[in-house]
Amino acid sequence: MNLYYREERLCGQQSGNGRPRGWLERLTSPVRPGELEEAFPLSEINAVLYNRHNSIGCSVKAPLGNVMWRNEALWYTLPCQVGAYIPRHLAFTDGRRDVYLVVIGGACEPRLWPDSRERNRSPDQWFSHRPLVRRGDFLALKESFAALVAHVRKEDRLADQ
Repeated sequence: MNLYYREERLCGQQSGNGRPRGWLERLTSPVRPGELEEAFPLSEINAVLYNRHNSIGCSVKAPLGNVMWRNEALWYTLPCQVGAYIPRHLAFTDGRRDVYLVVIGGACEPRLWPDSRERNRSPDQWFSHRPLVRRGDFLALKESFAALVAHVRKEDRLADQ
């Protein structure tokens, strides 16, 4: 599960297509100042991305229990002949929603991609990911990330024996 960006920079409060959030979405913000860095420390993200047991995915007992990750970024040409940047990321899913924790440079952002399961995407659908706006999605990601970090640490300890 890859996530595609038009440029090598975080999207912030815009969609992957550069559109600002709608007026209703702007009224709510699931993340309080400082909460993102507290919930997803870059050191723990890197511990998952560069684990010692060479894993690229797993299942954990959490709301978004199926997890995969990409530990290196690359440029890619999409089937619609548009260039796309695939950043380092952690991808979480429960089969209904796909939530990504994207890392570019020394910062991260959570993204929701509703069109990730589409087979024949239009050029805009390749970049239709957007910031999380529901508090429930943010809390599910936070809980799933904590379970993932605990799982990876346990597997790393076993690999070291």
